[in-house]
Amino acid sequence: MANNNEIISALRKCFDIDQEDKFTNCALVFAYNGTGKTRLSYDFAHFGREEGSPHHTLYYNAYTEDLFTWDNDIENETDNRQYKLKINKDSALIQGLAGYNFSEPLHKYLDTFTDIDFEFHYDEENSEIPNYVVFSKTIRFEQELNGEKVPLEEKVDNIKISRGEERLFVWCFFRCILDQVVNGNDAYKDIEYIYIDDPISSLDDNNVIAFAVQLYSVIRQQLKQEYEAYKTGNINFRRVKFVVSSHHALFFHVMLHGLISDKKIARFYLHRDKDSEDLLLKTMSDNTPFYYNVAVMSEIQDAIRNDRLYTYHFTIIRSVMEKIAEFFGHFDYRFILDGITYKGNRFDETAFSKGELMDLYSRIVNVFSHQGSFFAPQKMNEDNKDSLKTLFYHIKNKYHFILPDLTDERSEKEIHLSSK
Repeated sequence: MANNNEIISALRKCFDIDQEDKFTNCALVFAYNGTGKTRLSYDFAHFGREEGSPHHTLYYNAYTEDLFTWDNDIENETDNRQYKLKINKDSALIQGLAGYNFSEPLHKYLDTFTDIDFEFHYDEENSEIPNYVVFSKTIRFEQELNGEKVPLEEKVDNIKISRGEERLFVWCFFRCILDQVVNGNDAYKDIEYIYIDDPISSLDDNNVIAFAVQLYSVIRQQLKQEYEAYKTGNINFRRVKFVVSSHHALFFHVMLHGLISDKKIARFYLHRDKDSEDLLLKTMSDNTPFYYNVAVMSEIQDAIRNDRLYTYHFTIIRSVMEKIAEFFGHFDYRFILDGITYKGNRFDETAFSKGELMDLYSRIVNVFSHQGSFFAPQKMNEDNKDSLKTLFYHIKNKYHFILPDLTDERSEKEIHLSSK
């Protein structure tokens, strides 16, 4: 797309070291599905790169998953057929892992998300990079023996894993490559940028949170190393800069929550102009409401409709309220609660005065936004659900939110192909 070069230049510029010797190593980009994030990540990886020159960007997007394809052994339609996830060994992305024993770290990363196990298989001619991988799972159960329940386990080999599990495996594989980039593997010495686009499709909320924590931990550690090198006067220190784009409001929020201590963290909203169809990149500053508030409210609405409210939703709705307050120049979000009702009743039908209702819900937000951990999400009880719903619908109606449907889990690639 013609104007992608302008956006790429703006993204690159945000990593500059300013006059106060401050810099960041991450740009977070929020954009709805179908906006053009995947194409932008591809163009970013090829921006300014001449044919035959080293790759300057390592990217993870919908096309990265195409390096892993299923060989379902269709010709051998028997109970003994083997499900193989084949690996494209010719890819420059994977070539850098040659000779590196990455099974152990890959197991460690994958265990965070799922209990599936795997085994790599190699060609006799090339034992440095696996040719394919097969999966298994250990089933744990109890069986009564001699009047007592005994814990037992059984390993089930040669399983076809789910789409979500496959994406988790591919991500953890990529994470091993990411480790090699930041740890100085010579095969990736020319990599300057890591572009990660929408890595969390098909994941439940718990895995989204764990995924985000795992990713922002790498980014923070890399930035710490860069700051330390810069402070010692090493002007030639290596920088690895990250661009992370997503349509998923919870993922974006947790990433921002984990990186907010980096005061120069770059935050953008990517959208398409209705008239020109051009992509536009809008900066999210500390003094303006984040555009992902609309998506956050959409996620909460979807959670309400599907009875999937967790304690951390109080934390998220508090963030929305704080940004609304900032937009109107208030230091306290309490004013937003002016006009809120109690369980749908009018003021004169309740034992609360107008001010008491504002105090009540302000206290509810303060208390429960500190109890709802991202890292140990728990479902709300019915009373808390009522309070969250009251807050949500009050904010939605008072500020006339128009909330898009974020339930379409298709990737941009799938949307593009289906529209042809």
